[in-house]
Amino acid sequence: MSVDDLPLPPAFEVVTAWAGTGRVVRATELDVAMWRLPEPQKTALVSTGVPLIDDLVGAVSFQAEPTMYRLANSDDPRWVYGAAPGTGEVQIWSSDGSAGFVNSTIIHWLCSLHMVGSWLTSSTVIDRWDEEEQAEEQALAEMADLLERIRDLDPPAFGDGDHRSYFWPGVLDRWLY
Repeated sequence: MSVDDLPLPPAFEVVTAWAGTGRVVRATELDVAMWRLPEPQKTALVSTGVPLIDDLVGAVSFQAEPTMYRLANSDDPRWVYGAAPGTGEVQIWSSDGSAGFVNSTIIHWLCSLHMVGSWLTSSTVIDRWDEEEQAEEQALAEMADLLERIRDLDPPAFGDGDHRSYFWPGVLDRWLY
């Protein structure tokens, strides 16, 4: 993917506004200096950082490993987010060695995390979706809109929308349940 095709990553201050102080972890230039990634992706990790999001990103850690560059752990310590050397494609790896596609690049991943996190903190119905039918319908409509925005941002991350095969449709499909 060319640099011209990449979206702009969100600003650190914008992410911190919804994630909270101390809940966005930025890489140092030294952390990513030797990583074989396009410079804009390394710069995004340093300038934007990775937000902690309950049930999605539990810890951030920038480490080079034999098959990937570790970015973060999910809330389940058996799952790790990592970037592929060369492309920066973000995948989620299981402790059993299996991997699944998440986003086309680190920048797409940071943008997707920003969309999901800002929605979670601004939604007026997500915390009460199961109290009444109207709240559930609104929460489902908000999630459908969010998923559409992720699809517009990074079509491969949406795929055909199958929640069993694609990360973001799966995450958002199961969020309420």
